[in-house]
Amino acid sequence: MRVLLVIIVLLTAGLPAVAQPQQLGLHWTADHSPFRLQFFDKGRPILRQAAGRMSYTLADGTTHELKNVLRTEGSTYVVATDETSRTARVTVQRTPRGIRVEWRLTPAADVVQVHETLTGDDAEHFLGGGANFIYTDLRHRVLLNKAFFTGAANLGSCNKSGMPSPFFLSSRGYAVFPETDAIGRIAFPNAVNDPPHCSDTPPPCPVQLGQPDRTQLCFKTNKLDYEIYAGGPSQVVRAYSARAGLPTLPPVRQFALTHWRDTVADQATVVDDVNQLLDRGIPLATEWIDNPWEISTKLPGESQNSRYSCNGTLTFDPVQFPDPPKMVADLKSRGVHLGIWISPHVRTVAAERPCPVSDYPPGSFIQTSRTDPLQLDLTNPATRAHFEAKLEKLFSLGIDMVKGDRGEEFELEDATFAAGPGTELMNTNPVRYAQSTVSVLRKLYGDKFTTLWRGGYTGLPSIVNGVWGGDPRATYDGLRLSVRRGLNSWLSGHPVWGTDTGGFNGGGTGAPSPTLFTRWAQFSAVSPVFEVGGAGRNATPWLYDDKTVARFRDNVLLHYALFPYLYGLAQHSARTGEPIVRPMAYNYPSDENAWSADQHMMIGSDLLAIPATADRNEADAAAGQPTPVDVYLPAGRWIDLFTGTVHEGNQRLVRSSTLDEFPLYLRAGAAIGFNQRIDGVWSQPWNLNDLDRRDRTGWTYAPGSGLTHATSPTGGTFVAHSRYGTTTMLVSNAPSETQVMVASQVKPKQVFIDGRPVAETSGQLSEAAVGWTMKPGPFGGLLLKLRPRAGISGVTIVQ
Repeated sequence: MRVLLVIIVLLTAGLPAVAQPQQLGLHWTADHSPFRLQFFDKGRPILRQAAGRMSYTLADGTTHELKNVLRTEGSTYVVATDETSRTARVTVQRTPRGIRVEWRLTPAADVVQVHETLTGDDAEHFLGGGANFIYTDLRHRVLLNKAFFTGAANLGSCNKSGMPSPFFLSSRGYAVFPETDAIGRIAFPNAVNDPPHCSDTPPPCPVQLGQPDRTQLCFKTNKLDYEIYAGGPSQVVRAYSARAGLPTLPPVRQFALTHWRDTVADQATVVDDVNQLLDRGIPLATEWIDNPWEISTKLPGESQNSRYSCNGTLTFDPVQFPDPPKMVADLKSRGVHLGIWISPHVRTVAAERPCPVSDYPPGSFIQTSRTDPLQLDLTNPATRAHFEAKLEKLFSLGIDMVKGDRGEEFELEDATFAAGPGTELMNTNPVRYAQSTVSVLRKLYGDKFTTLWRGGYTGLPSIVNGVWGGDPRATYDGLRLSVRRGLNSWLSGHPVWGTDTGGFNGGGTGAPSPTLFTRWAQFSAVSPVFEVGGAGRNATPWLYDDKTVARFRDNVLLHYALFPYLYGLAQHSARTGEPIVRPMAYNYPSDENAWSADQHMMIGSDLLAIPATADRNEADAAAGQPTPVDVYLPAGRWIDLFTGTVHEGNQRLVRSSTLDEFPLYLRAGAAIGFNQRIDGVWSQPWNLNDLDRRDRTGWTYAPGSGLTHATSPTGGTFVAHSRYGTTTMLVSNAPSETQVMVASQVKPKQVFIDGRPVAETSGQLSEAAVGWTMKPGPFGGLLLKLRPRAGISGVTIVQ
């Protein structure tokens, strides 16, 4: 016991979050004729400027290059160009994160594009780029750096993203962060434009396809700053986040279930939807009202539809919602928060009928050819103040959750903002929208509010505390693409992400089917955000057949059980920027197989989930047979939490998955916070909406050789050591009710709890102060019930 206490002290000693470049040995050299930069890490070349390096394009369409160094001024290189009247100043300096390059042209007039070319090769892999959904490995790809909505109608056919990021990392141990708000493109070695961007007007920033030896950066601006970081994925993401902004830690309820439907008939429907879920034993934290809800032009007898909604009034329609404060109170009485859909749009007409005249001051709308809806120009201070005043009046009704939609809905590259051109301001338009919204929420509720945001750019994660992948099709293709979008969103600074469970629309009559809905719920169960709703049957999940409803409930409860692990990872993300869920290549960058595993979700370093996303799920379910899922297990040993089977890593296998399970593996030697709700353990059962309890916690531990150390925001610290058939465990800072599931189907010969031998409990564990029993799967094994004294309890298991 004393040894384990010493181990706890040693393992919890603080370590620096971001290494200094001097410690990394990150440095550069500069050739003077022609000017060319090369970057090294500990003497190892990691990156250099390639042929075609720094250049720029003028308004007349001509492109020019930087040539030789004229002189140096400290760490600034004054470089000639092939125009006699123009020079460039390139400043290179060390920062606490890595190396920063700042490039300015003198004069900058008439420069409309800048180009940087860095070395790369055909075998190199890349991660990053923001919330694209077509692919996870960026090898051979072209990224459009333009915040432009991609909706349900063109999933899989257009390579663009409403939440892009120019940051990318390489399998070669470096990362690049072009710190620019400008529209542009990034082309990786041997890039192909397949699928196309479907965003060719105005023409995209030019890059050359099929270049095997270079990564090309092109941005529509007259300057460029970028940072270079060295190290593995964890190191470079921490460095990037330190510059771009750390993610916001959301309140606990962001990890609980959220429900919505595409169209709500009236106020009574909102309250009834909440009751339908809770009365079926499905926990719920937030109900949000989607569009339409604002002042309506709908006539009596017409069905409720968003086409009638006067967006921008930010005022409840008095017929549809006669008493919003009562609606808030009705939900609050059942422990549920009310949220609302908003947009930065103002409609002048709805269904060809006039809306109330806008009360915004002159100059409040972005200047485009679009006349309806109009879009607020939040670069105008007067407009922003008026928008925030309207939001404050709305949110003061008791609304503490916002679904922020449509900030990236339209093409704005050629638009004119009060603060400048669309090429510089389009990408940050949804960020300004988020800043205004969150400033009002924070004024009213402190940090006790939640958001789900659709569009964004660099800096958004430090503002909003939740995002979602908007409007996927209710098809298996929509599910597969949502997994990829999630992996990319999680990596690019948006750790608290989720998707419309079941899809938004499309998929035909009756979509999503019970099978698709169940498979999507399994994906949401292991995602940080679990929200359900849409335009199909998923808007009313209680109307599915009893088995589907039960499976949905089981997946919601699995998500709640994972709360301690997910929230602990969220706390870590808020400190470091590291994602909660990652592509497998993030954890295993030297494993070539990990780069192609684009349906595999690494949740932290210890949990691996592979959603069952194949089209054949439907036919298999109809035939009453499981669906085979292709699984790649990386190095180590992995325990299947549904079956208890132990697998060696570094292998591919096919795992059959019924609708009641999916591939979910815990790394041997790991322990995770896991609040499994098991009947008969505690005298007082879990309350339906319990997510974070101060008096109770749970762990799941997969025995492995050597030492295990883990922490949980609800369970304190867990330390274990296994050797020669004996496992010793210690929990500290633990609540008075602590349960531990040891993921092993081998019944022990002896169990000692707090130094005393304890026989297997013959009846209910709830009747014993402490005890243990064997529980069958799923999530089975040796179940321990502990009563820590002063937060400490020890267990020894002899096999």
